[in-house]
Amino acid sequence: MCSDLIGRKYSYGKDDCIHLVIDALEQLGIKNPGVKGVWYEMTPREVLRELNVFCERVEHPSYDGDIVLLGVRPLAFGVIWQSGVLYINSSISAVDWKPAEYLTIRRSYRTKSL
Repeated sequence: MCSDLIGRKYSYGKDDCIHLVIDALEQLGIKNPGVKGVWYEMTPREVLRELNVFCERVEHPSYDGDIVLLGVRPLAFGVIWQSGVLYINSSISAVDWKPAEYLTIRRSYRTKSL
């Protein structure tokens, strides 16, 4: 289902972690707000506040489509899929997948019904 996302090249503002999250949610059939250009003008704190509009925070990501905030700088998001995380691997500048236990997850979110 989301396997075609793996290997997609990273490009800020085009195929970045925001687009990855939205594309993965769409492929999983999960309603989402789409990409909003204003998100690129927000501070990380404002982005997290905006995320709370569309999602609820969960203690542990456990479902395909849960959104995770990764413990990296700059701020980066990934999506739970098949017990792992789809994320932008900065060393290869492309979407990658790793088992969730190999990544540092700072926060987890689940989309609300839109």
